[in-house]
Amino acid sequence: MRSEKRLSHGIAVGLGYTWSKNMEATSFLNAGDAAVDRSISQYDRPHRLNINAIVELPFGRGKWVGNHVSKGVDYAIGGWQINTIFTYQSGDPLGFGNIIFLGNLHNIPLSSSQRSVNQWFSTAAGFVTASAQQLADNLRTFPLYLAGVRGDGQTDWNLSMFKVFPIRERVKLEFRFEGYDILNHPNFSDPSTTVTSSAFGTVTGQAGLSREFQGALKLTF
Repeated sequence: MRSEKRLSHGIAVGLGYTWSKNMEATSFLNAGDAAVDRSISQYDRPHRLNINAIVELPFGRGKWVGNHVSKGVDYAIGGWQINTIFTYQSGDPLGFGNIIFLGNLHNIPLSSSQRSVNQWFSTAAGFVTASAQQLADNLRTFPLYLAGVRGDGQTDWNLSMFKVFPIRERVKLEFRFEGYDILNHPNFSDPSTTVTSSAFGTVTGQAGLSREFQGALKLTF
C-alpha cells in the first residue's frame, strides 16, 4: 500500500506499507532427501512501514510568519526545510541449525512482556543443550527457520534540516543538520541460537548505530 501527498502549502508526505510472506525451497534438510525443504525464508519480513515528509517552515517573505520582514531578516529565517523519514521493519526468523529438540515448537516464542535481552525465547522449551549429548550423525527434522521466533524488529527515525543561502548568481552555500536514530531507539542484534553456548537465548549486541548528529556546509559555484 502506498499513499502520497505531493508538495503543496509547503508540505509533502509519503507513506508506504508492505505486508508479505517470503517462502523458499532452496536447500535440503538432509543430503539424502528426495526433495528440497520448503520453509519460511531467512529474508522474510512480514511488516515494513515507511513514512517520509518534507516541511517548508512558514517563516520569511511570502510565508505565514514574517511576510513583510526585511531582506536581511528573510535571508536568516526564510527558506528553511525539514525532512524526516521513519522506518519500521519486522525482525528476521531465527535458525537454530541441526539440533536436538524434544518439545513443542509453539512453546519457544515468548510474548513481548516476557521477552528481554537476557531471554529472548524460551530456552527451556525442549532444547538439548549439553555438548556431550549432541549427535554426530542424524536425520534432521528441525526446521531451517522458525517464523514465530524472530530477532528484534528495526525502528529508525531520521531527521534533517537545511537551507540554501544565495551568495551570488552562481554561488550558493547550503547548510545541513542531520540526525540519525534521533529517538535513540535500541535495535538489538539477533540472540544467540547456538544451543551449546552459555549465551544461548540472549542478546549480546546492537544492530546499527546509536543516535548521531552531524552538520555540513556545501559551497556550489
